[in-house]
Amino acid sequence: MHPYSGTYESDQGPSRVSRAARRVFAALLCAVAVFVAGCGNNNDASGYGIAWVTLSDAPGDFTSYIVNVDSITLTRSDGAVVTALATVETVDFTKLSNYAELWGTATIPIGSYVSASIVLDYTPTNGANISVMVNGLPQQATVVDSTGLAVTTETINVILDPANPLVIAPTFATTAAQRLALDFNLAASTSSINYATSPATVTIKPYLTAAIAPPDNKMIRVRGPLINSSVDLGTYTVYVRPFFDEQNSLGSLTMFTTPSTVYTVNGVVSTGATGISQLSQSSAGTTVTAAFTTYTPTATPSATAAKYYANFVVAGSTLEDVYTQGLEGDVVARNGNTLTLRGSTLQLNDGISVYSTADATVILGPSTIVTADDNTSLTGLNYLSVGVGQHIIARGICDYSISTACSGVQQAPTGALTLDSTGSSATNTGSVRLIPTSLWGSLVAAASGSVQLDLATINDWPVTDFNFAGNGTSAAADPLAASYLVNTGAITVPDTTPGDSLFVDGIVTPFGSAPPDFTAISVNDELSVQTVGTPAAAVATTVAAVAGTCGIGTLRCQSASLRVYWSGAGTAAPFSSLTPGTSTAPGSAVIDLANANFSSGVIRIGAESINLTTLPASPIIVSTEPPTPLPGNADVAGSVPVTLTPVSLPAYSYGNPLAVAPLGINVFSSFATFATDLTAALPATPALQLEARGTYDRATNTFTAISVNVVL
Repeated sequence: MHPYSGTYESDQGPSRVSRAARRVFAALLCAVAVFVAGCGNNNDASGYGIAWVTLSDAPGDFTSYIVNVDSITLTRSDGAVVTALATVETVDFTKLSNYAELWGTATIPIGSYVSASIVLDYTPTNGANISVMVNGLPQQATVVDSTGLAVTTETINVILDPANPLVIAPTFATTAAQRLALDFNLAASTSSINYATSPATVTIKPYLTAAIAPPDNKMIRVRGPLINSSVDLGTYTVYVRPFFDEQNSLGSLTMFTTPSTVYTVNGVVSTGATGISQLSQSSAGTTVTAAFTTYTPTATPSATAAKYYANFVVAGSTLEDVYTQGLEGDVVARNGNTLTLRGSTLQLNDGISVYSTADATVILGPSTIVTADDNTSLTGLNYLSVGVGQHIIARGICDYSISTACSGVQQAPTGALTLDSTGSSATNTGSVRLIPTSLWGSLVAAASGSVQLDLATINDWPVTDFNFAGNGTSAAADPLAASYLVNTGAITVPDTTPGDSLFVDGIVTPFGSAPPDFTAISVNDELSVQTVGTPAAAVATTVAAVAGTCGIGTLRCQSASLRVYWSGAGTAAPFSSLTPGTSTAPGSAVIDLANANFSSGVIRIGAESINLTTLPASPIIVSTEPPTPLPGNADVAGSVPVTLTPVSLPAYSYGNPLAVAPLGINVFSSFATFATDLTAALPATPALQLEARGTYDRATNTFTAISVNVVL
């Protein structure tokens, strides 16, 4: 099994003792179960294979959703139950809307696995923090179940798609692993948010799906310390340490790079061979890396697997080092060299992360190193490059004398967080990473190379949260929300009708230099922002073919989310029509807005909200059918063609996530099977809510779904 790697640090405070003890217990559990599950080791026995387990989410209305993911167990078709992963990881699922995270590589016995059970811990003393926005400010909510009781641990049971079970073939190489994608749906997991209480009360029923391929096409983040690298092959290998884990190694994985891979290592930006050469000179074992990768199915002699191609890599002190702590958030004001951050998360060096509902402070200086993720065009960046509105991740020294959060106190830390990122000493490698920032607003005017927005939100925060004083070359030039000027360069603006919504991603203009106020990486209208990154109908088999992956280049994807709630005991007749579809025609469904128990319905596209009752009619939900599998040949002489695993599969599900196994959430890639089984289940177990993801087209009032989730 994978032992702890690195020094086990002393604990400070009761919450850290609790979490550390839980991790030790998880490791002991793994040790007991090693003869069954292997806990992620590369066992040489031919009766074992490997699964890559990834975590992602569908967004909800939260500023933080931090819970502990305790374990995942799998049930084989013969009834055998194995523990795939049992290393406790603290996860903020609000950070996983644009990419998935590789949790670990699990070595498990060969066979066909038909269901999974995932344990989540909502206990505040173990670090859980569910926060919502109240009057433009984050507020930690009280979390309860449907009976009004406080939530601790919940076990969610998921029955895998019968047409696509997790089949583990005998292998001892991660190059022949299979993916198991866990998708935590925050909207479907939320029964209600009561803002009338103080603090707000969130009623939850955790809902997630599991499948061999996710319904979307996001990048996968692979984090961990460097093991080795090959400049000639353009590869490097890491121990997998997901999220902010600093103690465990959950398998190993080799990343493949390309001439266009962007590297930011110790504050230096480079590409291709120069970048992998720079990375190869870093110290193995102590240099931590994070690769944002595509997932490309490949053929092997014994199984179908995939390669992880790195689109961009952040490593060394740019990512993290042993001297400094990290602080991520949105700059809502700047006074001289002092930044005010809202919705900030402190990242400590022992794997603890602390979300702050109070504004935090970051202090910059001339020695602060500033870089921009996945960007080689921004050069000459310095401490003045950080403008108001920018999303950042800073590294520096947390002031222990001001805030107890610096010592890892996760519950109600005292004192405002202050991070010294001046880079003023050998042990203060102060740095700031500029992370692409999202704007939403209505178009005021468009001209060649620019647009003017009536800005509504920045990274989903209301624009009224931001004090733009100092961003302009003079006070008179400071940005105005009603006429926010965006430099679009050579980007084609898809909608030039004043009043229509635009979604813009990019970088805030350096402090003190506006106008323009913002430089765009991408500009999308309501329809195109939903469709960028949509998986092709065929399975991608080359790096070029997966160029539609969400998060790469200008593809900052925001699928539409259709959310419907029914009051009371729910309804056995949520649809006015439900058509399974045929081999030549997609299935469809229409929500019955006249249902007596219909409570509310909305389509969310980023920060935009469309009430279903304001539309001419209830939109028709149309299914997306699974892609046709493509054959592939292993790059080994004498091998036979195999069927490549799809990059993505639609996910249609229904069920009660907290039902005792073998009941739970039923997942299907076929809408016809989903519709037939759901129709049979509804009379006995009424629908409480529905969440669907996909593309909403106003012109046709059609919602093309890549996933539909019905909570019973």
